[in-house]
Amino acid sequence: MAGKATWYDRRRTKDIFGLVFIWLNIAAFAGLIISLYIFYRAQPEFETVFDRFYHLDLRVWWDHKYVQFLIYVSGAGTLINAVTLWLSMFRGRRRTDHRNLIIFLTLLYALLFIFSNFLP
Repeated sequence: MAGKATWYDRRRTKDIFGLVFIWLNIAAFAGLIISLYIFYRAQPEFETVFDRFYHLDLRVWWDHKYVQFLIYVSGAGTLINAVTLWLSMFRGRRRTDHRNLIIFLTLLYALLFIFSNFLP
């Protein structure tokens, strides 16, 4: 059967879009974990009964250094979401493909967070 063409199953391999989506998801998840840690560090310390009893000094304001870094991480997350949304336009070819509503809502939420920090 020398003249017979071999059949190649494309569903078994990852194309370039699939690999890019995997790495963008990993980057977005890492950014989420980093932003949660930065938010934890930036928020004011909560006063407890023991703090009042021992007259401990607590930071009752937001640490602006961490808040500024949180804005940068959110901006990077916004860029990752925008790239993912842009690449997904080239991925789907059928009318029944998913519409990426979650990516769009995440992008909208990140933009609202970033713009809310610049408004007085």
